[in-house]
Amino acid sequence: MGMNICGGSIIHHQWVLTAAHCLYRSKDPKAYSVKVGVQHISEDGTELSVTHIAIHEDFNNLISQDIALLKLGDSISWSPLIQPVCLPTPKLKPSLGSMCWVIGWARTDTKVTPQPSYSLQEVAVKIINKKICHQQYKFLFLKDQKKFIGNDMMCAASQWGMDMCQGKSGNSLVCQVNKTWIQMGVMSWSFSCNQHRFPGLYTSTSHFTKWIKKQISDVRFVSRAGPAFLSPVFLTSCILLLSLGSLWLL
Repeated sequence: MGMNICGGSIIHHQWVLTAAHCLYRSKDPKAYSVKVGVQHISEDGTELSVTHIAIHEDFNNLISQDIALLKLGDSISWSPLIQPVCLPTPKLKPSLGSMCWVIGWARTDTKVTPQPSYSLQEVAVKIINKKICHQQYKFLFLKDQKKFIGNDMMCAASQWGMDMCQGKSGNSLVCQVNKTWIQMGVMSWSFSCNQHRFPGLYTSTSHFTKWIKKQISDVRFVSRAGPAFLSPVFLTSCILLLSLGSLWLL
C-alpha cells in the first residue's frame, strides 16, 4: 500500500468523483488505487485499481474546474455500508444560509503525538456568499487578478467552532433535500486547522452535471428540490461509510 492522498465519493458502480488537483503527481491510472468500506485509513478494506482518469479539460492546476473522475477496474458491490451518493441536476443548488455537512477523511487533532491516523469525520458547514470568500482570500490573488472564485465554486464556513483538521481534498459536501443526501460540492481547498475565519472552497457538482454525464452515460442525478433544506442531523458512522472512498498513490 502506498500513500493516501485524497478522498473521493462513489457515484457509480465503477466511478469515483474527486478533485482534479489530487492527481497532479501522475496522470497514469496505474499509479492510483481506491479503498472503500473502511472507517479508518489503517483498516483493511476493498482495494480497487484505477483504469482511467478523466480530468476536466479546463483545469489548469488552480482552483477553477477542480474536478475529476476515476474509473475503477472492477465494479463496486453495494452493501449496507457502501452505496453511491446522489448528485444534483444543474438547477439544484443549496441556497445561501443552508446547513450542510462535509464528510470525509480527516484528523480531528493534530497536536497529539503520535498523530492519529485519518478516519471518517463530519463537520457542519453553512453555505455563504462567495463575496465573503473573495474578501477573505484576496491576499492570495495574483497580480492584476480580479476574480479568485468562479461560478463553478462554492463557499462554506464551519459551524459551532468545529474544524476538520487536515481534511483531505476530494471530500464530499453533502446537503439533505427531501430526506435524501445529495453531494453538492467537492472539497477543493481550505486553510489550516482552527482558522475559522477562512471558509472552505468547494467545486460545485451541479455546475458540472453535463460534464459528468458526458463521462458516465448511465449516472443518475436528483432533481427533487424541496422548499427548504432540512435541519442537519448528526451523521452516524454507518452513514459516513456510504459513498466514500480513499484515493491512494501507489
